[in-house]
Amino acid sequence: MADVTLVIDGQTVTVPAGTNIVDAARATSVAVPVFCYHPKMKPVGMCRMCMVEVWTPKIDPATRQVVMGEDGKPVLALMMGKLQPGCVTPVSDGMEVRTGTDKVKFTQKGMLEFLLTSHPLDCPVCDKGGECPLQNLTMQWGPGISRFDYEDKVHFEKPIPLGDLIYLDRERCILCSRCVRFEDDLAGDPVLGFDNRGRAWEIIAKGEPAFDSKFSGNTTDICPVGALTSADFRFKARVWELQPVPSVCTLCSVGCDLTLDMRHNELKRVMPRENDFVNEIWLCDKGRFGMRATENGERLTTPLIRRNGQLAPATWADALALVADKLVSAGAAVGGIAGPSLPNEDLFLFSRFFRETLGSNNLDYRPGSASDPAVDTWSLGMGVGQGTNLLTLGKGSAVLIIGADPEEEAPLYTLRVRGIQSRGGDLTVINPYPTKLGKSANRSIAPKAGTGPQVVLALIKTILEEKLAKVDSYGNRLRGYDELNKALANETVDGLCAVAGVSAETVRAAARAFAGADNGIILFGRLALSVGPVLVDAIATLAVVAGKVGRANNGLIGLVDQNARAAIDLGVRPDAAKAGMNSREMLAAARTGDLKALFVAGIDPAAENPEAAKALKAVDFLVVQDLFLTETASLADVVLPLAAVAEREGTVTNAERRVQRFRQARRNPADVLAVWQVAQQLTAMVAETVPVGASTNGKPSSAAAWNYAVAEDVSDAIAANVRLYANATLAQLSMNSGTWGRQSNEQVYYDGTSYENVEGIGAQLPALIEDPKSTVTVSVRVPQAPVADNTLMLIAAPRAYDNGDWGKGSKLAPRMVPAHVILSVADAQALGVAIGERVVLRSSAGDVTLPAQVDSGLARGLVLAPLVRGSGLAGLLTGAITAVTVLKAE
Repeated sequence: MADVTLVIDGQTVTVPAGTNIVDAARATSVAVPVFCYHPKMKPVGMCRMCMVEVWTPKIDPATRQVVMGEDGKPVLALMMGKLQPGCVTPVSDGMEVRTGTDKVKFTQKGMLEFLLTSHPLDCPVCDKGGECPLQNLTMQWGPGISRFDYEDKVHFEKPIPLGDLIYLDRERCILCSRCVRFEDDLAGDPVLGFDNRGRAWEIIAKGEPAFDSKFSGNTTDICPVGALTSADFRFKARVWELQPVPSVCTLCSVGCDLTLDMRHNELKRVMPRENDFVNEIWLCDKGRFGMRATENGERLTTPLIRRNGQLAPATWADALALVADKLVSAGAAVGGIAGPSLPNEDLFLFSRFFRETLGSNNLDYRPGSASDPAVDTWSLGMGVGQGTNLLTLGKGSAVLIIGADPEEEAPLYTLRVRGIQSRGGDLTVINPYPTKLGKSANRSIAPKAGTGPQVVLALIKTILEEKLAKVDSYGNRLRGYDELNKALANETVDGLCAVAGVSAETVRAAARAFAGADNGIILFGRLALSVGPVLVDAIATLAVVAGKVGRANNGLIGLVDQNARAAIDLGVRPDAAKAGMNSREMLAAARTGDLKALFVAGIDPAAENPEAAKALKAVDFLVVQDLFLTETASLADVVLPLAAVAEREGTVTNAERRVQRFRQARRNPADVLAVWQVAQQLTAMVAETVPVGASTNGKPSSAAAWNYAVAEDVSDAIAANVRLYANATLAQLSMNSGTWGRQSNEQVYYDGTSYENVEGIGAQLPALIEDPKSTVTVSVRVPQAPVADNTLMLIAAPRAYDNGDWGKGSKLAPRMVPAHVILSVADAQALGVAIGERVVLRSSAGDVTLPAQVDSGLARGLVLAPLVRGSGLAGLLTGAITAVTVLKAE
């Protein structure tokens, strides 16, 4: 795109063609006031606050040439003889923009005075006070006095709820449509709109439930007045009283940058922190409103020891001494399971405690019901390249979503992917059941349950047949390519697609779009992972064959557990070469008496699977460290309170392998400990009885080598001992802090809510495939068709609002998904089941009774059941897809 040079208030600036005047001014020291305009959304020219004089070279109508003056310069003429809205006026060569003339100033004052004719003067009680663009712009560009009395203003009921989370004060609304445009264009949720006309014009919520969007909180951020406020923060504090503390959300794998706004050690609100590499300036409602569990009254605050069959309070010293004694006495029959939501420092020392102090390789980060660790393929090899920034992708980029529902598994990826598509990128969604992104994708492919591998193999086959493969860049690093061609030699695209029940031409189009794109991203989720290596290996092979690995803006993103990448890298996984057991094997060994002691931290296996609960009851000694008395903790012999992320500092690693730092925001009154602190104290206790170098389960103990005072010490140890984390110390992660990437005048456009990044943008770890010495292996296996056409197949679908402990005390309680089952219209009619009636799901593993819902978009033969706490599904499932019988409950 060609560049355009123009002058703005005497400053010469060059910007890309197509840039509007407001954006061009952002590249100078000139600030053009705005209300409806926002840098993250398309301009609409509604508020007219950005009116400016625009002078362009005069054109002779006869010669169509620029008229030159006596001074040899083009003669300028006022565009259309009047002021122009800068946000919708594109720049052109030779243009001169004047933002400070008397006519412009008169118009700015008039626009502000016009807005204030309806706006109430209730700043002292408005939550937006102190960060209100209307206040700030009125002070700088508005009139000094108002000619309108209060009684002349329009008065509405104050306020009205738009839903469970957001309130609307119609008197304050200036009808800029920022909230409507965000939901329509960015979130893809058409849940807000306008109603009435004239001075009764107002914003309304549509749908049932009202304002049904997982991104509703963002509308309060971008509202330029106090019209939209959150139920979570309304009348809780004044913004100038708050102490903002930079943090990172750990409720999904995105790892959104956020700020915890504190007052007197109490969390008042959660706000986004700007990071274009992660979440831009947005948060999902789960991250924004789901942080109240930290201060919930049900939190564990003191250690518990089981005495006479009951858990009773104990001191830390007594509890840790008992844990150290029992774990050591268990000998080699000891194991640990640490949840992936734990910070890096916890995972690192948890792993070292078992491997070095106890000499055990029985470690895992997944509950006992987890599938084969196919995620290793993604995590250790084919992740997106260093420097990846989804915000920069658009035309020339292609995104594949395979076996995933980003809105439910990692909500911010919905906004990121929609952004890529809106900028011209190509999107293909491959999923057996409907998802939001599937509705807006360039193509949506819905294979029969269990046939995802066939679709991916058809994509690979198309690329090979049409000679679209791009494997030359791998050189002699590539392994298995000839075997790949042989494995697919007898397969056809039509045949594979017939098995999957999808259009072969649609699959070919998706393959061409992906292989032909300059950049390609594949997102896959829980369903793809649960299918196992046959699908994940095929996905990785597809990325390699298409040439979409090993460089920035290319590769795989797994929408898996929060910090799963770090759990793998930092050693919280079974080491088969050293006879280490995974979580499923450990639970099986517990039931047979071959595992004597188990340490579970930050994860609740018993809540996921009744079989896991039985195993946990059978183990001789169980210690659990967690925030709440979970189902697993209630079975423990010792329960240790866990410090929440807000109560400590450290680092986490997101799905794109970006390591980010978070700070301590509050002090827990009970001074609970992080897992790394417990591991260190236990190591010291073990050292007292097992001298350094003495044998611990056949390995020399190194317990006395630990002396970490703060989390930064552990972070430095990670950087020193784990090669991938060499450049991820806390000091390095805080570099590039401040309002990075912004011009000095840009507060005008982001005015109000503060998005500044004060803790850096993090550091992205390299994918192994980026190492020129690493091998690039492709491998596929052609599976058989999984089921007959007349069999009902159940898929456990992930849900963001899953009734987890993270939601305790939050305003999201009404949005939590109750346990239910979803049937197609055809299956519901065949079974004689109406909406709300209870049905029995029965498999070879067990049965469960749930209320039924009906979805017109669901394919016949497919049954969905949201994977939420209390659903009882774990005792029913036999794999990623489970054959079931559905009966109407009596």
